[in-house]
Amino acid sequence: MTINILSPYRVFFIDETEKMWAVLKDGRVRVVGTPLSFANISALRQDLCGVEFDGEHTIVLKMPFGFSGQEPKKLFRIFGYCYYPTLFEAKHPKIALLKADLLNKVGTADLVVYQRARIRFHPQFKLSARIVPPVWDVCSHWLYYITAKGVLARTDGKMGEKITQFADLFCLSRQGSQLAYYDGENIYIISLETGQTKKIMAFNVTALGFGSREDELYFATSNGESHIIQTYNKQSEEIELIVRSAAAIKMIL
Repeated sequence: MTINILSPYRVFFIDETEKMWAVLKDGRVRVVGTPLSFANISALRQDLCGVEFDGEHTIVLKMPFGFSGQEPKKLFRIFGYCYYPTLFEAKHPKIALLKADLLNKVGTADLVVYQRARIRFHPQFKLSARIVPPVWDVCSHWLYYITAKGVLARTDGKMGEKITQFADLFCLSRQGSQLAYYDGENIYIISLETGQTKKIMAFNVTALGFGSREDELYFATSNGESHIIQTYNKQSEEIELIVRSAAAIKMIL
């Protein structure tokens, strides 16, 4: 079940200055605040997860996604440096995050999934991945990620599937029926139900995100000092400029 919050707002984004912004449905842009470091959205889109570094340890945190002003809540603390945690809300919640290891190649990390039993989170499995935010599908429980070799894949912890041979970044629709990815030259939108694919030519894409409607994809691009978000309508195949930003955009929520 998808929970849509903050209905007056069309899309949220985080820029490279670590500020989060909201684009209102009437086109105005409003600053939300400073999100947690290495923020990532939870499966139900209710919370933003992030990290705080404490010496050689990482504290994994969560806070409500929106304008509540509540203080972050500590989930757990582990040794090492971790990035882009994402929470799967369930009776026994799961956290997927990217954990740095000196033995990993530059730009890669260990994708580790933890599950809470009683009061503690325990590691369930580990995979090699690129440092690209992983995404949960709330309906199927699959975890989507990019492997250390650049393959876009998904796993349920017991088995895995390859989606495409190479991707720089990707996003999943809120209903889990569509996937979009950028390969450095084009954006591809894949129906996970039919396999039908649409291609959009795009350059210097820095972020992707589906809207609340299945037929709407947002994508951010940077060209010199020009940083914009556009939306692609799958039905009309039209591209519309949504917002200009003073800084490069690194995540669309």
